[in-house]
Amino acid sequence: MSTYWLCTTLLFCQLESGEETWRLPAADGISAAAADLSSLAPLGQPIPVADEDFGSFSGIAPFAPPNRFATTWLAAGGANGFGTFDLEYSRTWYLPAGDDRPPVAIAPGLGMHFWSGPRDLDLPPRVYDLYLDVSWRPIDHENGGFALGVTPGIYGDFTRLDGNAFQLTGWGLANYRFGPHWNVVGGVAVVRQLKSKLLPIGGVIWTPNEDTRLELMIPRPRIAHRVWQQESGEVWCYLAGQFGGGAWSVADTPTENVLVSYSDLRLILGMETFNTQGYELTLELGYVFARDISVNRATVFSPDSTLLLQATIAF
Repeated sequence: MSTYWLCTTLLFCQLESGEETWRLPAADGISAAAADLSSLAPLGQPIPVADEDFGSFSGIAPFAPPNRFATTWLAAGGANGFGTFDLEYSRTWYLPAGDDRPPVAIAPGLGMHFWSGPRDLDLPPRVYDLYLDVSWRPIDHENGGFALGVTPGIYGDFTRLDGNAFQLTGWGLANYRFGPHWNVVGGVAVVRQLKSKLLPIGGVIWTPNEDTRLELMIPRPRIAHRVWQQESGEVWCYLAGQFGGGAWSVADTPTENVLVSYSDLRLILGMETFNTQGYELTLELGYVFARDISVNRATVFSPDSTLLLQATIAF
């Protein structure tokens, strides 16, 4: 998903809880969340980025709403398809870190992923995520700062737990602002769905005016525009790229587990609404491609491209 820092106003980006999608912060306020950095962190959680320029699009609230519920559907398609239906819930608490420092955000979460197909693979019908996302912005200055997060979790079908079920992800991210319109961001994340596990994060955020925001960021580029605004709230629309996936330990034989990893790329058309009462609603329609299913880090299947629908509510 940082009004005070990275994780606060950042939209909690699926990089999945079970499925991690990275949501970089949204606008000219202060933020954190995926994000996605899919806390990632789990997919479905955002990667907190940094203060003022990294919050929700509006920056209306000083902190992100504590409760977040997300649901994602990927169409199954035909014989070469792979469909998923994901449910995720997280609750965030903020712990004081001193009078002159932003608070520490602690967010336990639970996710369920219902799988359909592919026909040639014997995958379990569902897998689960149980995780704790901790993020903080210890360095927070007027022109920039540094934020970091770590997410220990258990991911699998829970038939039998082994060493692969426990997975640790995390990220570190620094930013520096050049004037009122430019913000340079750089860092690295440890993710679950890549063989190397390391994913560079970085780029430039340009805000030419209060209604437009261009995020030339890896792994989630985005262009956003505010289409409606009143004292009670506002609406933003955006076009974004996204990296999705996750990894789960599942039973293969009565005595052994295997690590099943899934990754994809996503082109997203979305809408986000915010209001002064602390409610957020995000709706997304996307095209999912470059899909890969691996077992013990070796590719075994490449599902067809498909469509995505996602809705997230925070309160």
